[in-house]
Amino acid sequence: MDTFPSTNWAKMVSGLRHDHGLSQRALAERLSVDQTTISRWERGKDLPGVRHRRLMRDMMRQTATSRQDKLTKLRVQMSSWPATLLRQGAVFVEVSRAAAAEVAVEDIAPGCSLYGRFGDEADEQMHAWERSGIFSGDLAMTVSLNRIQSSAGPVYFRGMDTPHISASGEIWCLCELRRLSEAEYATELRQMGGPLLSIPYDALG
Repeated sequence: MDTFPSTNWAKMVSGLRHDHGLSQRALAERLSVDQTTISRWERGKDLPGVRHRRLMRDMMRQTATSRQDKLTKLRVQMSSWPATLLRQGAVFVEVSRAAAAEVAVEDIAPGCSLYGRFGDEADEQMHAWERSGIFSGDLAMTVSLNRIQSSAGPVYFRGMDTPHISASGEIWCLCELRRLSEAEYATELRQMGGPLLSIPYDALG
């Protein structure tokens, strides 16, 4: 017996339609019921069955995740500190204005890839970072030390990278950046024992 009041289900069905921009008929088609059934649910005259409740809850979870994606993009876009959001292939999903200035790179925008822009060493570092498991759900975080070639010479920076699972199930990586001097880069490289520190979820306890 479901103790969830019919008025709450009515609000839930109506809210779900609104969040997804669906008419009663469109929602009915997605749930394989007729429009009058949706109308009865929204007026509190009837309750959805268990199967339809599960389908609607799945749709609500997807909506919530999609909102989280938008919030994550907005967070990066409006950030006053250097941050980027990358998908597999080192392709930018979003970039803060401060990020380009921090690493002395021009013309980086959503849809651009980092590969092929900064020389072989940078590509090798990026490939090792991708192989580490950051985009496969194996890692909680990475810390990476990067050296890229710009028109003014080498630029050194550290990235702190955490995964974000998007609504589609694709893993994005939120990268927060800090520029380093050559001496700081060399010191941190020694301390880390290499240019990449991978932290698996298991290490968090």
